[in-house]
Amino acid sequence: MLPDALLLFIVLAPGLVALTGLVHKIIGDKIVMVATTGVVLTAGALSLFQLFAYAAGVGGHGGEAHGAAEHGAAITQHIITLMPWINVGDFHANWAIRVDTLSIVMMAVITGVSGLVHLYSWGYMSEEPHKARFFSYLSLFTFAMLMLVTADNFIQLFFGWEGVGLASYLLIGFWYQNKAPNDASIKAFVTNRVGDFGLALGIMAVFCIYGTVEFGPFLNALRENTMVTPIAFAEAAPAREVIMEFLGHRVWAVEVIGVLLFIGAMGKSAQFFLHVWLPDAMEGPTPVSALIHAATMVTAGVYLVCLLSPLFEYTLVAAGMVTVVGAVTALYAATVGMAQNDIKRVIAYSTCSQLGYMFFAAGVGAYEAAMFHLFTHAFFKALLFLGAGSVIHGMHHEQDMRKMGGLAKFMPLTYAAMMIGTIAIIGLGVPHTKLGFAGFFSKDAILESAFAGGVEHVAFGQMAFWFGIVAAFLTSFYSWRLIYMTFHGPMASEEAHDDHAHAHDAHDDHAHDDHGHGHDHTPHESPPVMLIPLGLLSLGAIFSGLYFYDYFVDHSNEAFWAGAIYRAAENHVLHARHEVPEWVIYAPLIVTLGGFVLATMTYFFNRGVGKRIADSGGPLHSLFYNKWYFDEIYNATLVRGAAFLGNIFWKADKKVIDGVGADGMTALTLLSARRLSAMHTGRLYHYAFIIIGAALVFGALMWLNAGGAH
Repeated sequence: MLPDALLLFIVLAPGLVALTGLVHKIIGDKIVMVATTGVVLTAGALSLFQLFAYAAGVGGHGGEAHGAAEHGAAITQHIITLMPWINVGDFHANWAIRVDTLSIVMMAVITGVSGLVHLYSWGYMSEEPHKARFFSYLSLFTFAMLMLVTADNFIQLFFGWEGVGLASYLLIGFWYQNKAPNDASIKAFVTNRVGDFGLALGIMAVFCIYGTVEFGPFLNALRENTMVTPIAFAEAAPAREVIMEFLGHRVWAVEVIGVLLFIGAMGKSAQFFLHVWLPDAMEGPTPVSALIHAATMVTAGVYLVCLLSPLFEYTLVAAGMVTVVGAVTALYAATVGMAQNDIKRVIAYSTCSQLGYMFFAAGVGAYEAAMFHLFTHAFFKALLFLGAGSVIHGMHHEQDMRKMGGLAKFMPLTYAAMMIGTIAIIGLGVPHTKLGFAGFFSKDAILESAFAGGVEHVAFGQMAFWFGIVAAFLTSFYSWRLIYMTFHGPMASEEAHDDHAHAHDAHDDHAHDDHGHGHDHTPHESPPVMLIPLGLLSLGAIFSGLYFYDYFVDHSNEAFWAGAIYRAAENHVLHARHEVPEWVIYAPLIVTLGGFVLATMTYFFNRGVGKRIADSGGPLHSLFYNKWYFDEIYNATLVRGAAFLGNIFWKADKKVIDGVGADGMTALTLLSARRLSAMHTGRLYHYAFIIIGAALVFGALMWLNAGGAH
C-alpha cells in the first residue's frame, strides 16, 4: 500500500487543482490544462501502481486464504482520518479516507481513465474557447468520485454522490449556449434527485435503526448479527432481524434499507425507469461521455451495492429487486441500441445494458464478478467513446452513422481501436482457454454465476441468465452494426443519403451540422494526443480480463478482496459457477457469433437491408427507435401531470391564499384608508360638524343607557 501522503495526493489533489479554473484569467488556460492533466495523470499512475503491487502481493496465496474472507473475517483496510466533521450526540461522521480492496480498484479505474480523458481532451477540445472551465470541471468530477469511493461513512459518500451529480450537470451542459445541452443537464439532475431521495431515506433509516452512519460499525453488526437498539421505529433485536413499521406494515429493516439504498443506485447508474437521463447526456462533449460512462457516476451505484454486500446478503426482496432491475435493464437497453443512428447513443445504451449485467451479478450474490465487469468495462467503454470521439473529430462533428461509411481507409488507427473495443464489449473468447479480450472473462463469469444462482435457488437467477444471453446476442449485433455502418462500405457522400427523409439527395454532402462544419471535407485521422489514450486503453481492453481474472473471481479472490466483499456461508454462487453444464459455458459464445453473423449479413453483405427495415417503420423498429416511448410516457404523465398540479396549486394559492389572505387584507386596508382619507378635507367647519355629531351620538347612547337602567 502506498504511503499516506501519496494516498492523500491521489484523492485530494484533483479537487485542489480544479480550483485553478477560478483564476484562469490570471494564470491562463494553458496552465490550468497542464496542472489538471498533470495531477490527474500522476494520480492515475500511482493508483495503477498500487493496484498491480497489491495484486502481486496477493498472488500465490489464494489457496491458503480460501474461505477466510468469505465467511465474515475482519476487513483488511486502512483509515486515514483527516478531521472530525459532524459530532452531535450519537451522530458521528469524520472526513476520512478508507483504503481497502474496493477503493483501491475504484481509485485505479477513476484516475486511470480520467487521466487519459484529460490528455485526450487536449486534442478534442483544441478549438474550444473555454478550455480552462472544461478541464476544471473534469478534475472536479474526478475529485467528487474519489471522495465517494474512499468514504468511511454514508455522509461523506453522500457528499461525493451529490458532488458527482453537480459536476455531471456542469459537464453535460457545458455548451450552455444551446438548448439541447441545457435540457439534458437538467434532465440528468432532476432524474438523479429522484434516486437520491431514496438514498437519503436509506441513510436516515440506517442511523435510526443501527445508531451510526459509519460503514464499519453498520456492516460489522450485519456480519456478526449483534444486538442493536434502534433509536426509533423498532425494538431491540439482532442486526439482521430488526422489524420496523413501514407504511402501516411490519417489515424487516434490512429489506427497507436495501430497497431505499438501491433506488439511489438506480438513479446514479441509470437503471430501468431512472435510465432516461443517460442517453441525453451525450449532448455534452465526447470526453465527458467517456468519463461519465466508463469511470465515474454510472459505476457509483454498482460500487455501493458491492460495498454493502453484508446488507444485501441477508435480504430477499432487495436482492431480488437488484437482480430483476439489472436483468431488465440489460435486455431493454440492448433492444434500443439496435435501432439508434447516433454513434454516441448506441454506445450510451450499451452502457445501460452493461450496467444491468453488473447489477444482476450483484443481485445473485456474485459481487466479485460485478466488480470485475465494472473494472474491465471501464477500459473498453472508455475506448469506444473516445474512439467515437475520434470519428466525430475526423468527420467534422458528424455523429449520424448514416452519413458515415468507408472510414477505415481514412482512420486506420481509430478503426483498429474501435475493433478492439467492439471485440471486448461483445465478450468474444474461447471457453476453457485464456484466449479472449477483457469482456469475455468478466461477462462469462456473470452469466455462469447467474445460472448457478438459479440452481442455488437465488431469486430470479435463471431469469437473469436468459435475459443476459439475449442481451449478449443483441450486443454483438448492434456493436458490429456500428462498425459496418461507420467504417465499411461506400461513404455516405457516395450514397448521397439524406439524414431526415432517408431519401437520396445529390447535395447531401454539402449539408451543415449544428457547429457549422460542412460535410464536404475529407475525413482525417486524429492527432497523436488523441490516439495515445486509445492505444493505452486498447491494452486494457485486451489484457485486463486475463491478468486480473484469478484475483477478482477465481482462486485468489478471497485473498485479493480481503473481506472488502462479504458473502454469507450459504452463498456458494461464485464457486458453483464452475459446476454449471457445459452448454451454459458455450452459450455466450454461440449467441455472440450469431449476432455477428446477422449484423454481417444485414450491414456488410446487404447494406440496403438495414435501411429498408428502418424505412418500413414496423412496430418493433418504431418501439426500439423511440426507446420504448419512455420519454413520451414520462412527458405525458409525470411532466405534464406535475405542470397541471402546479398550475392548480398556483391558481389556488393566487386566488384563495393570496386573494383572501395577504392580498385580501392589503386590499381591505387600502380601501378603508382611501375612504377614511376622503373625510380629511382640511376645512374647519367639517371637523366641527363631525365633533358635534359624534357628541350627539355618544350623548344619546349614554341617555338611552341611563334610561334603561331605571
